[in-house]
Amino acid sequence: MIAWFLAWAVQINLPVLNYAPGVAIIFFPAGVRTLAVLVFGWRGALGVACGTLITYLWFFAAAQETISIFNGILLGMASGFSALLVFKLVQWWQNISADLSSLGLKHILIIVLSQSLLSSSLHQLLYHTLPFSPFYATQPLHICLKSGLAMMVGDILGSMLLLYAVAITARWVIQRVTYSEPGS
Repeated sequence: MIAWFLAWAVQINLPVLNYAPGVAIIFFPAGVRTLAVLVFGWRGALGVACGTLITYLWFFAAAQETISIFNGILLGMASGFSALLVFKLVQWWQNISADLSSLGLKHILIIVLSQSLLSSSLHQLLYHTLPFSPFYATQPLHICLKSGLAMMVGDILGSMLLLYAVAITARWVIQRVTYSEPGS
């Protein structure tokens, strides 16, 4: 949940990435969602769901006025548990071991693409059925589809950028620990 808030702190300071209410062209918290589910499973999904609920009610002025706690919980579950569902399905389909030792780049790409498609679809459905923002209530279908596509692209880019940054950092740390001289 803390990582979700940190990613949101970065996200809200980059308004140039905003496409529509609740949609960013690069959405960094999506990477946190993917990583949390990969590393922590259902606990990560629960942390993302709670973080999502809090950020919707905290960061979105329109949501504070229009979204009930129940609808906020639905949005949180769409964020956290849709990612867990996709991960478990891909894990089963691709025979990824429980310890993730057989997880490869191909699997990560499948997970990120699938999570982004499901999450953006669920969010757009909820945005249009819940009183999330007047923007969604007044837009024609083709604009709504564009918002969904933008959300999916933002989730993919945010996930891949964050996962790539984590991989580079982990490699750097491992090299520093492995190649450091004893006593230095």
